Amino acid sequence: MSSIYVIAVLMLILDPAHIDGPNVFEVTSADGKPLHFETPESCMEYAHENSLNLARAAIQDFMPKPTMVQGIVCVKKPKQVGV
Repeated sequence: MSSIYVIAVLMLILDPAHIDGPNVFEVTSADGKPLHFETPESCMEYAHENSLNLARAAIQDFMPKPTMVQGIVCVKKPKQVGV
């Protein structure tokens, strides 16, 4: 089975009272199109060039929890049929 790379934004939850689930925002699309990469290099290049927008999207997704971005990484995942 082949693999793809996706972007994951790791979040730091600043208030322990709000730690109630995952602290990762997986980026699945951009501009209405699926977002995945064939190589880790192309994934990291995109993440680097778009880090501000990726961070904004992750913070918005976690609102109203007090958070900050801890890191942006590329993660290898199995390629699903049709992707």
